[in-house]
Amino acid sequence: SPIDGKNCPMYPSCSRYSLQCLEKHGLIIGWFMTFDRLMRCGRDELRLSPAILVNDELLCYDPLENNDFWWWNKQ
Repeated sequence: SPIDGKNCPMYPSCSRYSLQCLEKHGLIIGWFMTFDRLMRCGRDELRLSPAILVNDELLCYDPLENNDFWWWNKQ
Protein backbone atom coordinates (compact mmCIF):
# COMPACT_ATOMS: atom_id res chain seq x y z
CA SER A 1 0.00 0.00 0.00
CA PRO A 2 1.38 3.45 -0.87
CA ILE A 3 0.03 4.88 2.41
CA ASP A 4 0.64 2.14 4.98
CA GLY A 5 3.53 0.47 3.25
CA LYS A 6 3.59 -3.11 4.49
CA ASN A 7 1.59 -2.32 7.63
CA CYS A 8 -1.89 -3.05 6.25
CA PRO A 9 -3.22 -6.23 7.91
CA MET A 10 -5.76 -6.81 5.14
CA TYR A 11 -5.53 -8.51 1.74
CA PRO A 12 -6.00 -6.86 -0.64
CA SER A 13 -4.63 -3.71 0.98
CA CYS A 14 -7.14 -0.97 1.72
CA SER A 15 -5.85 1.22 -1.11
CA ARG A 16 -6.08 -1.65 -3.62
CA TYR A 17 -9.56 -2.51 -2.31
CA SER A 18 -10.60 1.13 -2.75
CA LEU A 19 -9.46 1.18 -6.36
CA GLN A 20 -11.39 -2.03 -7.05
CA CYS A 21 -14.54 -0.54 -5.47
CA LEU A 22 -14.30 2.65 -7.49
CA GLU A 23 -13.71 0.77 -10.74
CA LYS A 24 -16.57 -1.67 -10.19
CA HIS A 25 -19.21 0.47 -8.46
CA GLY A 26 -18.41 4.05 -9.42
CA LEU A 27 -17.68 7.09 -7.30
CA ILE A 28 -20.54 7.14 -4.79
CA ILE A 29 -20.91 3.45 -3.95
CA GLY A 30 -17.14 2.98 -4.26
CA TRP A 31 -16.56 5.75 -1.75
CA PHE A 32 -19.04 4.26 0.73
CA MET A 33 -17.48 0.81 0.39
CA THR A 34 -14.00 2.29 0.87
CA PHE A 35 -15.16 4.14 3.99
CA ASP A 36 -16.70 0.93 5.35
CA ARG A 37 -13.46 -0.98 4.75
CA LEU A 38 -11.34 1.68 6.43
CA MET A 39 -13.63 1.57 9.47
CA ARG A 40 -13.23 -2.24 9.67
CA CYS A 41 -9.49 -2.38 8.96
CA GLY A 42 -7.51 -3.75 11.88
CA ARG A 43 -10.48 -4.15 14.19
CA ASP A 44 -12.86 -7.13 14.61
CA GLU A 45 -12.35 -7.98 10.96
CA LEU A 46 -9.02 -9.56 11.83
CA ARG A 47 -10.65 -12.25 13.92
CA LEU A 48 -13.88 -12.58 11.89
CA SER A 49 -12.43 -13.05 8.39
CA PRO A 50 -10.30 -15.94 7.17
CA ALA A 51 -6.54 -15.58 7.11
CA ILE A 52 -4.40 -15.93 4.01
CA LEU A 53 -0.64 -16.32 3.69
CA VAL A 54 0.88 -13.66 1.39
CA ASN A 55 4.66 -13.36 1.05
CA ASP A 56 5.17 -15.35 4.27
CA GLU A 57 2.87 -12.99 6.17
CA LEU A 58 -0.53 -13.91 7.59
CA LEU A 59 -3.13 -11.36 6.45
CA CYS A 60 -6.88 -10.98 6.83
CA TYR A 61 -8.58 -12.05 3.57
CA ASP A 62 -11.30 -9.53 2.71
CA PRO A 63 -11.83 -9.36 -1.08
CA LEU A 64 -14.29 -7.06 -2.81
CA GLU A 65 -16.40 -10.02 -3.96
CA ASN A 66 -17.21 -10.87 -0.32
CA ASN A 67 -18.47 -7.34 0.33
CA ASP A 68 -20.59 -6.55 -2.71
CA PHE A 69 -23.99 -5.41 -1.61
CA TRP A 70 -26.98 -7.67 -2.11
CA TRP A 71 -28.43 -5.33 -4.75
CA TRP A 72 -25.36 -5.47 -6.99
CA ASN A 73 -26.38 -7.25 -10.17
CA LYS A 74 -23.52 -9.42 -11.36
CA GLN A 75 -23.54 -9.59 -15.14
